Amino acid sequence: MRKVPLFNYQLYLGWVSVQGAFMEHVLRSIIEGISNNYGKAFFETIALKLHEAVEADFAFITRIDDKDRMSRTIVLVEAGNIINNIEYGLKDTPCAEVSSDNMCLYPRDICKYFPNDQLLVDMGIEGYVGTPLNDSNGTLIGLAVALYKEPIKDIDFVQMVFQLFSGRIAAEIERSEYEENLEAVVTQRTAHLEDAMHSLKRTQAQLIQQEKLASLGGVVAGVAHEINTPLGIAKTGHSFHTDLLTKVKKSFSDKTLTASAMQDYIDQALEIMATVEGNLERAIDLVNNFKHAAVDRIDSEIHLHNVHDIISRIIISLAAEFQRNQISCTADINESLEISTFGSDLTQVISNLIMNASVHAFDGKPDKQIHIQAQSSGDNIELLVTDNGVGVSESIRHCVFDPFVTTKRHSGSTGLGMNIVYNLVTAKLKGSIELLLPEEGGTQWKMIFPKSIKKYNPY
Repeated sequence: MRKVPLFNYQLYLGWVSVQGAFMEHVLRSIIEGISNNYGKAFFETIALKLHEAVEADFAFITRIDDKDRMSRTIVLVEAGNIINNIEYGLKDTPCAEVSSDNMCLYPRDICKYFPNDQLLVDMGIEGYVGTPLNDSNGTLIGLAVALYKEPIKDIDFVQMVFQLFSGRIAAEIERSEYEENLEAVVTQRTAHLEDAMHSLKRTQAQLIQQEKLASLGGVVAGVAHEINTPLGIAKTGHSFHTDLLTKVKKSFSDKTLTASAMQDYIDQALEIMATVEGNLERAIDLVNNFKHAAVDRIDSEIHLHNVHDIISRIIISLAAEFQRNQISCTADINESLEISTFGSDLTQVISNLIMNASVHAFDGKPDKQIHIQAQSSGDNIELLVTDNGVGVSESIRHCVFDPFVTTKRHSGSTGLGMNIVYNLVTAKLKGSIELLLPEEGGTQWKMIFPKSIKKYNPY
């Protein structure tokens, strides 16, 4: 058995100089076959091409589940045909010998070294080559394998071909699984939200029939408006991710995709995924808790959050809203400022205030600006959300936090937004909020939060 280190570029150059036209023909055939393929089509194409190039009897790509020590094929080729996938235990197999740093190559007598691998014995396998497939963190996630019923003839050629394409195969596994996971999360959260909406409608019908809190009918209509905030953020995040994915796909097709560009995409996509998931969860929470006639949500998780990062993500997620309404939103926050609190509720408060300004603050005003500031103040954090709009109508300043207070009921507003913000700030986040009217005009919301809810004692 030969343990072979992973691909070395100098080795490749030396090999190409020796093999010449034949090697160039093989590489071109494989590359042309997979250049415009992704997912299932990619795996089937490259497995067939590798099978043909190295003249193996069997070739397959497998995903390893290290937890239960099982291997499941993604694609399996026999005699030039794709056959049904299989799964098998790694114990007593040569696949268990492949590490994240080395490929294994047995030119002959494989069954002699692994007599307990009954599958190899029954198939009459003589030669084996397996190369590791590592993800972007260097973790072993799968294998590319070729099996021979006769001893392997051109060992160096087989080794070179597998080493050349193992990285591309691993990247496609990681990309495909990430895309599938993102779609599954969005689908799952959407299904939960639909169930919650059905539940809300049933609750509404019961309340109306029992003639309890007759005015709740108007509140129900307002809930749909409040849900639009997290759903709008989720939709914007999903659209942004689609644009990123399209650009990466084009760069990959054009063969201009760099490692740094791919890493940037992964970083941004993970951040978007977290934002989408968080906002869908907030929407679900709002509906479910409304069934119990409460606007505050149950959340037992308190975590340490970076205030600058939270607000930056909110601003990024609302970029489309700002562009559509020609609003400039900026922030002035120390990057080291931290708070231990309910992050989802703090995010909802800030998002609601920004959206409230976007909808209500700028009637007919040019140069629309929203500015967010946060600073440390003893054991507390002071947070200001300021706009340069028309200000709050004098008729509602004294009751702006009461439910159903609005000057735009004719436009569909129910006046629940600021009441929800007030309840979250004062009850869940243990803080305070007040309306200020700057001399230069506009509106300013001043909030004070404890740096740590666990250490906060109102007495």
